[in-house]
Amino acid sequence: MKEASRTIHINNHLLMQEITRMFNEQNKESVTFIVRGYSMRPFLEDRRDKVVLAAPRVPVIGDVVLARVGKEQYALHRVIKIENGIYTMQGDGNPTYMTETFTEECIIGIAKAFIRKGRTVNTNSAIWRSYSFTWRMLKPFRRIILGVCRRIM
Repeated sequence: MKEASRTIHINNHLLMQEITRMFNEQNKESVTFIVRGYSMRPFLEDRRDKVVLAAPRVPVIGDVVLARVGKEQYALHRVIKIENGIYTMQGDGNPTYMTETFTEECIIGIAKAFIRKGRTVNTNSAIWRSYSFTWRMLKPFRRIILGVCRRIM
């Protein structure tokens, strides 16, 4: 039976604690919430799109991870580097110098799907894998692409 949806507004720290509790205590398979912020632009839009998180696991390069990156700071960004147990992540819409690092115990969840403009895109789909690969390869040109996107969005 499908659970009813409801919208509530709480601060990020409380939301992350609740998501962690849902995965740990309630054995939830997934948690869905609305994206806040512009760091994953042009593909995820503030207050429009949603992320479907799965329980934490060991991420690989290209995964979009929700992680604690400071005392009460969190980021939903793409893993771009793994070295000696330290994961480096970066928002798709962030400049190349803006990155965050975290360790495995800081992972709150791994994105398993995104709901963009009402359509669900699974992160295991060929479309998402293709986008992820292409976006990583376009790194030298992202600022230009993002500048164009900002003007038309």
